[in-house]
Amino acid sequence: MTHDSGQDSRARAYFDRAFRMAVAAENNGLAGNACASMSHLAIELGQHTDALRIASTGITKTHRADGALRLAARLHTMRARAFALTGENQACAESLDTAESLLESAAGEVPAGWIADFDEASLASEAALCFLDLAEYAEAEQRAAIAIRLRSGDRVRSRAFGQLTMANILVGAGRLDEAAAFGNEVCKVTASLSSTRVLDRLNALGGVPWRRRTAFPRWRTSWPRWGALSHVSDAQEGQAATWPV
Repeated sequence: MTHDSGQDSRARAYFDRAFRMAVAAENNGLAGNACASMSHLAIELGQHTDALRIASTGITKTHRADGALRLAARLHTMRARAFALTGENQACAESLDTAESLLESAAGEVPAGWIADFDEASLASEAALCFLDLAEYAEAEQRAAIAIRLRSGDRVRSRAFGQLTMANILVGAGRLDEAAAFGNEVCKVTASLSSTRVLDRLNALGGVPWRRRTAFPRWRTSWPRWGALSHVSDAQEGQAATWPV
């Protein structure tokens, strides 16, 4: 919750405490779950080397835990994200394949207690970000479309993240008018969300094509709405701390 509200330094402290307590309690599932969350935060902070190490530690933990196949899939997906940030296409693809196989194997498995859910839509969402980082826009668009389709109904926040990912993919592909349409869709639901991360990503999206606003009228009308939602997180403070793994 603190991560979603932009308090990254506090989120790191909570993840640190959760990991240490889980290790002390010899609960490998919870320790692996904490690693997945820490790895995800490290990725968002641009610390890909830390993210890779933390995810690998989490995978070692989950090998000793029952009901943790979905968690293992999430951890391999975090490895894929870290590889994508360094442009390691093959390693990224292999990690995503492993995650997909684990997720298929987890069908019908009773998950260990207190482990965060990770499903097909989650994998598609993270895979879309991997391919966006690798500038493989066609593949990224396919994965983002799956995530959006599977996050319909009451999953407003998750769907908003998927739409923002799609918008950034379309920006990368040079399809700015289509990207604006997705940004506008997210604008319609921001009042019902309390996620600083959604607002920050929306604001960042609004700033990407602002330099070319005269050629794209839709961006010109959307930007004032997005800019008003700006928030400055404590990401820099979060980067200064150390990880327990």
